[in-house]
Amino acid sequence: MRTVNCFVLVLAIACSFVAAEDRIVAAAMAQAAAKLAGDGKSEKARDICFKALANDENCPEALYELGKIYEKDGSLVAAADFFVRASRELARQEAATPAFASKRSDADARIKRLNPYAARLSSLMTDYAQELAAATKKSSDSFTMESVTDRVTSLNLADYVPPEKMPPTHKPEPKATASTPKRSVDDEDGPVPYRRTPKKEVVNNVPLDVERALKADGWDKITGTWKKVKEKGYEVADGKLEATKTSGAMQVIVGKGAGKVKVMVRNTKDSEYSSSYYGTGFGFLVDGGNAKMYTPTNSYFSSSTNAYRPSLERSISLTGDKCQIVIQIIEGASGASALEMTVNGKREHRSNYKLQKEGSFVIEVDGSATIEVPMAKGN
Repeated sequence: MRTVNCFVLVLAIACSFVAAEDRIVAAAMAQAAAKLAGDGKSEKARDICFKALANDENCPEALYELGKIYEKDGSLVAAADFFVRASRELARQEAATPAFASKRSDADARIKRLNPYAARLSSLMTDYAQELAAATKKSSDSFTMESVTDRVTSLNLADYVPPEKMPPTHKPEPKATASTPKRSVDDEDGPVPYRRTPKKEVVNNVPLDVERALKADGWDKITGTWKKVKEKGYEVADGKLEATKTSGAMQVIVGKGAGKVKVMVRNTKDSEYSSSYYGTGFGFLVDGGNAKMYTPTNSYFSSSTNAYRPSLERSISLTGDKCQIVIQIIEGASGASALEMTVNGKREHRSNYKLQKEGSFVIEVDGSATIEVPMAKGN
């Protein structure tokens, strides 16, 4: 037993050295990125910052530099996200590194400038959360706990209040009815539940040659009505391609049509589930001349899975009769996923966060549309 305990102790010490080394490497990368950003080389600086986060996802210097880079580029939502995370990490490590005090102060000032009410709102939410926590200490009956949980959920308190100051919550499994289907575990993570729309009756008509071609291009499951119009070009009605992969790359060219086309990785829900803000996966929803982009940038963080979930970042205007979408998602050794998304050859998003691990690669047509060269590679 003593030998086993010694082995565990040695292993723990070794792991701590590895973690410390990763943090040192990340800090060095962030310093190099800061110099590049100062020289006007923002793109290189951004790449190095994301590499730093691959070594240490909470590297305060990298988060701070990314905030400044995104603010300079005009991506204010992403900038605010990075500054908020940077401020928390800088404050956490300020005692050990006094030099972080000035950076934290600057990050807080930038947050106020990006959203002058953010600090006040966070303070009010924290005070309210502590009042709720006090109420649960006085009475922990099911009615009180459900009321507290409803308030935490409806106000999105987790977006403003540190985890250690959040009140305890409890929500029993809701009763399923004919009009209100039973919610899944995924639904419980979101501040706002997905709403289920009536499911369409899908007619499956997939010619054998089409099925063989699509499976050769990486797709495991094909449903809906498909018609081959040219080599690797298809007219699709209420069709869906699904590949049981979580890492790799996918691409498709979407033509203008009467339907909506969803192109997403780590997709967890069918099209019958809808939400005005939260996505069913990371990627795009193409609707005519517009593509809604769902990414982890807006900080939809799930405390139960300890990972970021997809939310609407912005909409992209499309020109021309077709648009090419390419999405790459690679799981790193640190547990973070490198996500890159391009439209018509232009990179629209790049990030490196801990993301939801479940879900598959999906191309789904709601209505009718023409798509070309749909491919999925990875594992």
